[in-house]
Amino acid sequence: MRTRGLVITFVAAGLVVVGVGAAAIVLTVPPAEAPRSQGTATVAPAPTATAVDSTPVTAASLSYMIEEEKLAHDVYVLLGETWGANIFGNIAASETTHQNLLVPLLASRGIVDSRSTELGVFTNTELQALYDRLIAQGRTSYREAIQVGVTIEKKDIVDLNGAIALEGQADVVSAYQRLLAGSQNHLAAFERQA
Repeated sequence: MRTRGLVITFVAAGLVVVGVGAAAIVLTVPPAEAPRSQGTATVAPAPTATAVDSTPVTAASLSYMIEEEKLAHDVYVLLGETWGANIFGNIAASETTHQNLLVPLLASRGIVDSRSTELGVFTNTELQALYDRLIAQGRTSYREAIQVGVTIEKKDIVDLNGAIALEGQADVVSAYQRLLAGSQNHLAAFERQA
């Protein structure tokens, strides 16, 4: 059986379905079977039923977004411990809520939640590198730690807007809109501290 690849790239400008970018998730999508011919009638294969229809875009998007929310949480936990500022602890708690909002969406679609339970460990190499860089930056000064918060929330906003633009499933769009509102509030809180 031949397959075709769909490349989904997450970049700073958002979620883009293209074949460029260093941080790409490659999913293999089998082509639809050709209809089988029986005499003069054409019979198409029956569709496969699932609990919730899911697309490769939705699966990749949900997997990425839940881990991006984990990144925000983990960074804020460490920076909160480093600087003792309430803003980090408060927003880290909100990031836990954001992750919990996405868990049922993954489960209902049979998508494996690949998040590590270990603080600061990520399956996505782009997010791991970003985490490492942001922690190093945030430990240099309180002012830089606040800038890290601004950077994370701006990235979340861009990525969520991109994901919303490409998503066709109403429950996922609704969840992303809630995350977006949260990220906008977090950004405003960090910008007030800057």
